[in-house]
Amino acid sequence: MPYDSGGPGQAPGDARERGRQHDIRTTVAVIGLGCRLPGAHGPEELWELLRTGRDAVGPVPKDRFPPGVRPPLGGLRGGFLDNADLFDAPAFGIPDAEADAMDPQQRLLLLTAAEALRNAGVDPRGAAGERAAVFVGQAHADHWDRLRAARAGALDLDCLVGGQQRSMLAGRLSHHLGLDGPSVTLDCAQASSLAAVHLACQSLRAGESRLALAGGANLVLGTTATAVFDRAGVLSPGGRCRFGDAAADGFVRSDGVGVVVLKRLDQALADGDPVRAVILGSAMSHDGADEKRITDPSRTGQARAIRRAHEDAGTVPGDVGYVEAHGTGTRIDAVELAALTEVLTEGRPAGRPCLVGSVKTNIGHCEAAAGVAGLIKTVLCLEHGEVPASLHHTTPNPLVDWGRVPLVVPTSLRPLPAAPGRATLAAVNGQGMSGTNVHLVLGRFPGAYRPTAGCTRWPSDAPWRLRRHAFPAAPEPRPGL
Repeated sequence: MPYDSGGPGQAPGDARERGRQHDIRTTVAVIGLGCRLPGAHGPEELWELLRTGRDAVGPVPKDRFPPGVRPPLGGLRGGFLDNADLFDAPAFGIPDAEADAMDPQQRLLLLTAAEALRNAGVDPRGAAGERAAVFVGQAHADHWDRLRAARAGALDLDCLVGGQQRSMLAGRLSHHLGLDGPSVTLDCAQASSLAAVHLACQSLRAGESRLALAGGANLVLGTTATAVFDRAGVLSPGGRCRFGDAAADGFVRSDGVGVVVLKRLDQALADGDPVRAVILGSAMSHDGADEKRITDPSRTGQARAIRRAHEDAGTVPGDVGYVEAHGTGTRIDAVELAALTEVLTEGRPAGRPCLVGSVKTNIGHCEAAAGVAGLIKTVLCLEHGEVPASLHHTTPNPLVDWGRVPLVVPTSLRPLPAAPGRATLAAVNGQGMSGTNVHLVLGRFPGAYRPTAGCTRWPSDAPWRLRRHAFPAAPEPRPGL
């Protein structure tokens, strides 16, 4: 059986010599993908955007903010979803009045999760009773700020659960899809959705759940956080995420919603599920007291998570051919790349390159959903055996020791490197300003992925019955900056 050639329960052997014989009872299969990202609705559109090197960052939509509300200079460009106010409330049994009060992050996550299940060949209406878990990330609640201002003195329970209670992001998925496993909303800042995936893998491995939905949602609906980021000097004045480049001057905020459907590999194979890639190991760490300020990234903390993820996977870091970096295009790139360099040299023959890129160069930084966006990109890279270009990279950052691994930022479509005679490995790295670090090690699943026919919409025989649920129109309270 794939990833278990030694048989269930057999000792893994010497990973340093020949790599671990992965037990399919601890390997997690990615069986479905769903995403709504700038310029891409669904994984197929995302791959086309990446393969052709398109930049989906653009000006703020005219209808995004109320009249008279203007974003700060660094927020005049970003990655934005079209028609973010559209939702099919009847499909989920939600009255229109309740849907009007719901945070559009909740609404879009419901639509995207249903699409991800259908992508996995699972009818969302038949997922009840699957002992299915939900772990999702959310970091901002701009909708609540606007709703509170728009309905001052008339707030009701629908408003409270629709925007103020972040637990409802996961709770909505579990309730409206009838899933009875763990249901958790996480806020680990920019590491939220990747932390959600890590915890979902743990739940599956422990037998706590049989199916898991993991991901995150982020919509830029307010200007307060943008103003703070702008004042701190971390937003790009030119509106470009230049990961690893000498001219990097900040990140670009963006919308994003992503969901992956996960199962333990043995159960996915038994159920005949389409396996798009496998998660061999993962780890989450905190920087602890490494730095004086909590918001300062730690090379030691990130290297700790990377090394622990490989220990969990039983893999040799030097075998990794591609890393999807957190890659914001800020000063923290040098810290992240130094951590990757420190660990990826282990077991790597001299001269074997490791490609490193960032989806943020195409779509901007979707913050709480950034990790799952990077994960979906990495799964697609493993499927296609290719790594798309990272955009806006011309002169490597001189603060990075590029020749030590060597790390290479691809500027054109390139084959995904693989160690001779070893499994094709890739990794996803994430971090949050709270000090949380997450790292995932993925492998290409032997055999071609075969998509399930007719599984992109719910119900499968009809399109979504979408109607508009307007964003609250009243201006949010001014931040006084």
